[in-house]
Amino acid sequence: MLPRLVSCGLTSRCCQVLASVLSDTPTLMELDLQQNDVGSRGVILLCKGLKHPRCQLKLLWLDQNHLNKAVSVELRDLKKDQPTEPLRSDDHFWGPTGPVATRMIDQDKNLYRVHFPVAGSYHWPNIGLHFTVRGAVTIEIEFCTWSKFLDKSVSQHNWMVAGPLFDIKAEPGAVVVVHLPHFVDLQGDHVDISTFQVAHFKDEGMLLEKLTRVEPSSIVLEEPSFSPMGVLLRMIHAAALRFIPIISTVLLYHHPDPKEVTFHLYLIPSDCSIQKAIDDEEKKFQFVRLHKPPPVAPLYMGSRYIVSGSKNLEMIPEELEHCYRNPGESQLFSEFYIDHLGSGIRLEMKDKKEEIVVWKALLKQGDLRPTATLVPPDLRASPSRAAVPDTLHFVDRYREQLVARVTLVDPVLDKLHGHMLSEGQYESVRAEATKPDKMRKLFSFSRSWDWACKNRFYQALREAHPYFTVELWEKWGSMGNQEAS
Repeated sequence: MLPRLVSCGLTSRCCQVLASVLSDTPTLMELDLQQNDVGSRGVILLCKGLKHPRCQLKLLWLDQNHLNKAVSVELRDLKKDQPTEPLRSDDHFWGPTGPVATRMIDQDKNLYRVHFPVAGSYHWPNIGLHFTVRGAVTIEIEFCTWSKFLDKSVSQHNWMVAGPLFDIKAEPGAVVVVHLPHFVDLQGDHVDISTFQVAHFKDEGMLLEKLTRVEPSSIVLEEPSFSPMGVLLRMIHAAALRFIPIISTVLLYHHPDPKEVTFHLYLIPSDCSIQKAIDDEEKKFQFVRLHKPPPVAPLYMGSRYIVSGSKNLEMIPEELEHCYRNPGESQLFSEFYIDHLGSGIRLEMKDKKEEIVVWKALLKQGDLRPTATLVPPDLRASPSRAAVPDTLHFVDRYREQLVARVTLVDPVLDKLHGHMLSEGQYESVRAEATKPDKMRKLFSFSRSWDWACKNRFYQALREAHPYFTVELWEKWGSMGNQEAS
């Protein structure tokens, strides 16, 4: 639910009513108030609603150009009140008492925790997991990759990955039933359901568990035991893969640029773990996902599809192979650029062999929206002198502050290693005795970095120290405003 109140003539007086709506409407998850004159006073009123226990808002778009420092601090403090990173609001579990928040415990491990307060059934809609529990229980869910377990010890040619792999931990006996998602299309009776298996990975190797039943989007296990587990399909021979219909997803992302808009288009099996990995990767570069319809027909692994669009768009590449790649692996995508959408652009995807349209969508100007405000802007383009005090990059302008205050140096180095830092440079920075000395050593290599390299450095700093970089960015912006005035 995204109420778009863009350019509606709203002022600070309207924000008292909006604050009441925020506190009284827990289903309201996103709110767009751009191009309104709410001012600092209005945002202070909104913050009262945002702080209410019933408010579930996750994304708020504001024009922050004319907000004073006190309001910026207030907004930043609202983010600090959430030390663990939740998934998007539509990724919560839903159960007998309504939505149940799922919390990220370890980002590197993709580990989440949820507490079910009472007995009953709980469903995680965007992931496809479904638990029925006997009583209150806390469950941990880690998103895993098949490549870590389904290696040379198991003949991969005998199996097709048919869904995500989870490592679930719960008190023994607490879970009555679990539904594990799969992406095999069962419509049309083209698939023998006896070939479905649940694989458990234990110290002694891969073990197969008998299913209770197979449903259109999940398999069902009663009285389950847990270990790294997921759905596989037994294959008689590798060629059979091309005859298994797959429920698929088309993901479309955009990144606005002053001169043109860049788009990335992916074709993947409907596997939540792959989609999450792509989401996370695209967010690093400030790309925003657009919600478009799914394919109109089941697709097939190994088949090739041609991506095209109106207005003679150049797709690079124009052909995508539909295949399974583990989360964390590089995923295939097509890239295209548009300088002006005009009345809209039609996109479509055709089966290369059958020449049948399997997906189509209309891309309109209204689809494009900026990323949520409380995040510092991307620095991918060199700023003009009209926008900032000078053409120094962010990391150059605040070198002194970064040297003095960055404490999480190793995570920053890990992000740069192999991209901008050689093995020798990486080790020489780590060999320094103090954190400031490490930062000075790191900056000594920056003389050879171009703007894109400094962008990567900035992104790594922002991930390690989000609030510190926001503080510096606000300081930079206020200096630019003073100079412009």
